[in-house]
Amino acid sequence: MYFCCILDRSWTLLKTKLSFLWLISISSINYFKIFDVQAGPYDCLKDVALKILQNKVATVPIIHSSSQDGSFLQILHLATLSGILKCICRNFKHSSRSLPILQQPICSIQLGTWVQEIADIKGQPSTLKQPLVMLNKNASLGDALSLLVQAEVSSIPIVDENYSLVDVYSRSDITALAKDKAYAQIHLDQISILQALQLGQDTNYPYGFLKEQRCQMCLRSDPLQNVMERLANPGVRRLVIVEAGSKRVQGIISLSDVFRFLLGV
Repeated sequence: MYFCCILDRSWTLLKTKLSFLWLISISSINYFKIFDVQAGPYDCLKDVALKILQNKVATVPIIHSSSQDGSFLQILHLATLSGILKCICRNFKHSSRSLPILQQPICSIQLGTWVQEIADIKGQPSTLKQPLVMLNKNASLGDALSLLVQAEVSSIPIVDENYSLVDVYSRSDITALAKDKAYAQIHLDQISILQALQLGQDTNYPYGFLKEQRCQMCLRSDPLQNVMERLANPGVRRLVIVEAGSKRVQGIISLSDVFRFLLGV
């Protein structure tokens, strides 16, 4: 009986470790992939943004060779979608009237992922109707990891019984749990998402500060230009669309969503 308990505990720890290592490996593969995807200093921003989207990487190195044979390479810059978006926002900040689309509310354009009822009102084509996935705050960490994989998303809004936003769980939070091998101390099905977020937080920052950084919100009535300017800030990869007052989740818009809309891909 005692031996069976040891085996059961060992198997649980092994499954937990393998789950974390597998999900972390996805991020690692994408990280090292940036060395296979690169751009030159004279490439247009559109082409650089397309490389980021098509190769599903966070950054693309801008490389220049100062030798004729191309043997001496220098990394001049690491291009990101937020950096490109900041450049776009800066150039159109005082001439937005030339592009009326920038002043349209985000609920009036085919952008982002919405809850089903709003997607139907917006009249989104069936090809764009990807259901918005959410999890209750009492759901387990195992549920969150499974949903990240099955839905092929990078983040999940965490909500209460009224579907009001409580927090956001993303793949970067999985990496945080790998620090100091915290994953070896937990059971996937016995720890809630909120507990996992607190366990993986940086002790140099209070939980409330990090939560505010993760839970960047906007309203469905916000104009596209405002949303773009928010997403251009470093570290902001998505905005959760909420109902004013209740913070009831209505949708989510990511950096990638904005660029696919702007580039028509």
